[in-house]
Amino acid sequence: MLKRKALRKIIITTFSIITIFLICIIPDKFTNNNYLNPKIETIYVDNNKTSEIYLLGNNNYLIKTNIVTNKEKLEDKIKEIIDYLIIDNSSKIPNGLNGIIPKNTKLNSININDKIAILDFSKEFLNISKELEEREIEAIIYSLIEIDGIEGISIKIDGNNLKELPFSKKLLPDILNRSYGINKVYELTNYSNVEKVVLYYIDNINNKDYYVPVTKYLNDEREKIKIIIENLASNYIYESSLISLLKDDTELIDYEIEDNVMILNFKDSIFSSEKVLEEVTYTVSESVFNNYDVDTVVFRVSGEDLVTYEKCCGLKK
Repeated sequence: MLKRKALRKIIITTFSIITIFLICIIPDKFTNNNYLNPKIETIYVDNNKTSEIYLLGNNNYLIKTNIVTNKEKLEDKIKEIIDYLIIDNSSKIPNGLNGIIPKNTKLNSININDKIAILDFSKEFLNISKELEEREIEAIIYSLIEIDGIEGISIKIDGNNLKELPFSKKLLPDILNRSYGINKVYELTNYSNVEKVVLYYIDNINNKDYYVPVTKYLNDEREKIKIIIENLASNYIYESSLISLLKDDTELIDYEIEDNVMILNFKDSIFSSEKVLEEVTYTVSESVFNNYDVDTVVFRVSGEDLVTYEKCCGLKK
């Protein structure tokens, strides 16, 4: 009897030690899936060099993520990114995200002239739905412009310039760049005093959070930073799953721009908790970077510096 009790104690103690050991070695990322990594979810490809790419989410918004690439030549990097953007071409895309270029599309050739990437696709490129014809162009522009050495895109179909979208017949400029916009949303009541503002939201897909840039067109004559803060403080965009974690009672007292730095002075703390600090600074700062020629955003509360976000390096407390 005593032997059985002793043996039972030994088994329980051993099991407890093993359990505690396993809990300690499990990485934090497996136990905290709801925490948004501001470095963005990454598609693993066996190297340590990353390039941003925009894939299609479940709600037909283009989602910002990263691929890790080992390509050195510009042409090879472009081809690798286009392969990810072609439907069914890659098995390494996260669940819930998809390519957007129609499957079986071939990239006939790549030429780079004065930092302009000239891409010649096969005719399958045009087998796109009416709802996604602009998203296809946007995904290519924003994914390739992230590459150092590329400032514009030109698209051909079997040797002929793509001059218009297949369904809407909307004319395309000869050179495509960020001014084309991404995930366009129109909130217009008339065609006068139209302002274009890029805003960053968050989308949760399969328990992972991703950043989503949205180009809004609206009738608003106010300074862009005021439009940015008001829109992000409204917490959501239409009926989609896109959200913002900026507090809905956020009040911007004033702002100033000096030496490529924008200083935002808020009445109260804009962070509902320490957990959302990085998400909020990222969405506000990236919205600023996409609308102003600055590379640093300083967050202040009642005149006191709180945190700084730099385009090159991220959050600095």
